[in-house]
Amino acid sequence: MKRNVKYKVLIAVIFLVALAALIAGFFLSRNGDGEIRSAYDYSTTVTRTTTKKANKDAKSSDKTKTSSDKTTASADKTTDKTTGKKVVVPGAYVGILNKYQDALADRIGTQALLKAGLSPLLTEMYEGTAQKNVGFYIDDFNKDGTTDLLIGVIDGYRHFPYAILDYYTLDNNGKAFNVFQSQPKDYYAACTNARILEKASDGKMYTAWYFYGLNSNGMKLTFKEGLLRDRYSSEKKPWYSASDLDGDTSNDRHIKTEAGEKRQKQLDETRVQLDFTPFSRYDRTNKVK
Repeated sequence: MKRNVKYKVLIAVIFLVALAALIAGFFLSRNGDGEIRSAYDYSTTVTRTTTKKANKDAKSSDKTKTSSDKTTASADKTTDKTTGKKVVVPGAYVGILNKYQDALADRIGTQALLKAGLSPLLTEMYEGTAQKNVGFYIDDFNKDGTTDLLIGVIDGYRHFPYAILDYYTLDNNGKAFNVFQSQPKDYYAACTNARILEKASDGKMYTAWYFYGLNSNGMKLTFKEGLLRDRYSSEKKPWYSASDLDGDTSNDRHIKTEAGEKRQKQLDETRVQLDFTPFSRYDRTNKVK
């Protein structure tokens, strides 16, 4: 009888310990910063961390992310042997780069790309040596004191010129945060003055151009203007100026064809080709070949 009592007590103790561990694990796993983050937390692949050293003042009183209080995974400094340029890869971005390099090497399909959290537009980049068609840009794109990662199309590749497949920045905890991701019929390009141009189209009948900036912490696109060509509404007068993102031309301002075509050309000419390092020169030790 005593042995049975001791056995039951032991089981109860084990159960309580396991329950306490689960509860503790739940609370410890929370980020605690109250911010919405990309569903793909790639920074777990790197364990080394360091405090980011910067003392840049906040641009506005409501700025939620500053360069002085963020932590980032450790960065590796490497040299591009072709250009001699120093390439710095924050640890939080290593997993993303590895996933893109694998996807290009294996030429994986759309569903596999979506499952991995990568842009499905990548399937359009598989001609020839795929790793020479796509590259990465690591720098402070919008000059807010944070190192950003942009995955994009190499200059000279004929499909989707200027396209940025993925744009990442670092959140308050030094984790990779996805600002936007291109889709096959809805893709983005970098522009002058740290602007972003989005082009969404169903083919020849409907196309929208949306022009953005980035907010003060670099984690959200801020709408500037929209230009729409809607041939469903009118074949002869399809151009509209939009002050919203709903894509509905019925509540947009109709403009003349000459004005619409002129503004489209102006927006296209703001696009810039970033100096991407091709994935063919990236290896798993963060060294550029």
